[in-house]
Amino acid sequence: MEPGYVPAQKYSSVSSRGGGVYAGSGSSHPDHPSIMTSNENLSSKEGSIAPSTASTSTKHSLTAAKAFIMRNNRLYINQPSLLYPLPIDLTELHRQSLRTLMLLQLFGGPTTAPEFSNKPPQRVLEVGCGSAFWSMMCHRYFAQHGHSSISFTGLDIAPLVGMGLDAGWRPDKDMRWRFVQHDVRRRPWPFIDGEFDLIMVKDMSLSLSTSMRDSQQLFEEYLRVLKPGGVIEFWESDHAVRMLRPHVLRAPVTSKAADSDSDSDDSSEEEDDVEKLGAYIMTNNTPLSAPLNPFLVEYNGWAIKGLDALGLSAVPCALIGAYLLQEVDTLMELRSKRIAVPLSEIRWEREGVGGVVTKDGKSYIDSMKRKGRLIDSRVDKRKGLTTSQAALRRTALETMVGLILCLEPIIREVSGKSQDEWDGWCGKMMNDLLREGGTSWGECLEVGAWCARKKLTPTS
Repeated sequence: MEPGYVPAQKYSSVSSRGGGVYAGSGSSHPDHPSIMTSNENLSSKEGSIAPSTASTSTKHSLTAAKAFIMRNNRLYINQPSLLYPLPIDLTELHRQSLRTLMLLQLFGGPTTAPEFSNKPPQRVLEVGCGSAFWSMMCHRYFAQHGHSSISFTGLDIAPLVGMGLDAGWRPDKDMRWRFVQHDVRRRPWPFIDGEFDLIMVKDMSLSLSTSMRDSQQLFEEYLRVLKPGGVIEFWESDHAVRMLRPHVLRAPVTSKAADSDSDSDDSSEEEDDVEKLGAYIMTNNTPLSAPLNPFLVEYNGWAIKGLDALGLSAVPCALIGAYLLQEVDTLMELRSKRIAVPLSEIRWEREGVGGVVTKDGKSYIDSMKRKGRLIDSRVDKRKGLTTSQAALRRTALETMVGLILCLEPIIREVSGKSQDEWDGWCGKMMNDLLREGGTSWGECLEVGAWCARKKLTPTS
């Protein structure tokens, strides 16, 4: 196997006691030292659900006896006012851990903020921490680089972290860690002003309403607990699927252009790194359209309608940048990185960009030359994926299929399917998507990272 990515079947060892998830020790990858991985298989243990004795918490909004409810053989949070549509069982935590590992690989580490390249944050808050998997990987990343004194805090409405464990439990034994059980909709949060150097908000789009009022109040709390000069960062994935159309990648940058524009050079290197992983940097000119796979077409319609009825967005990556721009009086140095991860090998990759005719009959012959430069020959000569590229795309596909299965309650309601009809549709959907060529037209998972610094002195 080629180095470069963790296959979907193997990743950091994760086990469960009472619904909490923790990871075994990992090791650095020889070709990607910034990402720590392990080849241990998943394992799980049965345990009882009990209040955490290891948690620092406010008065619980979810008691141990009433915290969870079973629906369609999946475990969900039992709180009517919370519209979170995903289960919180071990299967879903494993899916989220796989997605997190994929994002760590794509973004080159646990944060995209350049401020922490040489000097790491000292106090980190993970909002909606779940199993604390990101916090653990962030700790390992910085510990590997000689920084092991970072203090991590996990915040979540559900007592997922530390349930049933002894008072000394933590994601890693040498990690400075505390868990705070709290509903982020209840403000103020149980933290002092300016407490954290880094706030990570990862995969929270299905937990919070998209209304401007709710978003504004939430941002006020983010900014209150973030210290001046500190960084807030968002990692998110879209829940609807689009299709990446044939296009020309970045043209080669000449040495003269690179000397005159260092930002362009850095961007070129970044794009190279993402391309080597088998993904594509997205820009405003990246051509995308509706998927052609019939099951994804149906899923998109149901998911968009069902999530919208809950006040949630199926395309949160289109919203985060706008939310950050509204805080320009308080935030500075806004940055973003959008990446499209194809769900399998794409036909036009193997055949070459020039002359490709898509299923809808549109040709892209010589349509995307930039400023007279030649098309990058690397695209035309691509003859299949490497093992690591195929593994990354398989991970994207499997986590997307897992999401579709997780959204069963709202999809069944919108589609009007009976249980038998849903089971039949899911079986056909999985057979179609997971077989070779099921998403070969360019269907992709869209992910993104956004970060900004809090101004030292807010403008009036």
